[in-house]
Amino acid sequence: MNESARLSPQGRVALPVGFIVVLGLLAGLPPLTIDISLPGLPAIGAELGASAVQMQATLGAFMLTFGFGQLIWGPLSDRHGRLGVILLGLAVYVAAAIACMLAQSGAALIGWRAVQGFGASAASVAGIALVRDVFPQPQQRATIQSFITAVLSVAPIVAPLIGAFVIHAAGWRGLFAVLAGVAVLLAVTVSIRLRAGELRALRSRQPAAPAAREHESGAAAGTPGYRGFLALPRALALLCALGLVFCGMFVFISGSPFVLIDGMGVSRGGYAIAFALASVAVLAGSLSTARLSHRGVPPRRVLMAGARGAACAGLAALAVGFALRGAQGQGWEVALFVAAMGASLFFGGFIMPTIYTLGLQDAGAMAGVGAAMLGASQMLGGALGSTAVGMLPIEPVVAVGGLAALCGVAMWAVARAAFRHGSAG
Repeated sequence: MNESARLSPQGRVALPVGFIVVLGLLAGLPPLTIDISLPGLPAIGAELGASAVQMQATLGAFMLTFGFGQLIWGPLSDRHGRLGVILLGLAVYVAAAIACMLAQSGAALIGWRAVQGFGASAASVAGIALVRDVFPQPQQRATIQSFITAVLSVAPIVAPLIGAFVIHAAGWRGLFAVLAGVAVLLAVTVSIRLRAGELRALRSRQPAAPAAREHESGAAAGTPGYRGFLALPRALALLCALGLVFCGMFVFISGSPFVLIDGMGVSRGGYAIAFALASVAVLAGSLSTARLSHRGVPPRRVLMAGARGAACAGLAALAVGFALRGAQGQGWEVALFVAAMGASLFFGGFIMPTIYTLGLQDAGAMAGVGAAMLGASQMLGGALGSTAVGMLPIEPVVAVGGLAALCGVAMWAVARAAFRHGSAG
């Protein structure tokens, strides 16, 4: 399909809502697991006699094993099938959740949270690879990936509210009982909805994409594993682009408390509202991509438009950072920073589904490996962004703006270099 092609109304295929919901739940399990525990961290630390550093380490341990676990589960799902890997990962997750519920020390909780992250990574990476398995057309995959991203953006808003309710009703140990129950229900749903016969029937109803089949046969004939995926055209560029997107997003996410609460004196309630607005921006970006993809706009064009927007948003954030040096927290100052943060996160949500679509387009039988590398690159980018904000010896609002500009412009440069010649998707 060339760049100007569009899906005609007659050629559009109704999206399988049930399948998309299952994939969204698989993708939403990790952010739910992280964010549902946030309101309970002080209570957990008090009961277990653990320090604030140890409580933060429970989150870091989960994210670390979630990122690197994908590199293990991805190739396994290519060799042994997606369903088995998802169910095994959920079994590990449930066992770890029960162990967390019974933990008697901070060290034990950290260890079991690490195991829980490893189990959650299986469900996430295999679910993403399933999109590539079932849907041959790039526009379809971009639409579905956009809805999955929308779930990821909603989880940080909803999960802390659920966590606060559960803690009030059953104490902090009830959080892990809820997570174990959610994973069991998800495993049952997956067993029903993602059986091999169901997936074959679903794929048979999708319109074929000749270009995608050519890519698939070429990928399958190449070197398997990580070397084979990295040898694909534009794979390395897309990995870098996704890492830069997440780096820019986490610059704002991790730096915003220091800017708004410490620097401008915004209350914690006010900060929660600002963070919710930022999450809505990610949701709006992903749904915008879904709409464009469903209308047949090629992923390459969506990516380049988003890259230009991300670069402009980053430069605007830099200007805002310099403008707000020494800000005292007046209403317009807070609104200006939140607007800059929202613009940057909007384009993050806009770009992310398209990078996944293009990154897995040529993967063929290496879809699990590709999903693993993309997932690991976004976790690495997020970790670098979170760390860099605190390391710069300058005012936080300037550090956030400068790093956001660097990530946005670099991401645009990478995308432009990768897609300057020829078309993709």
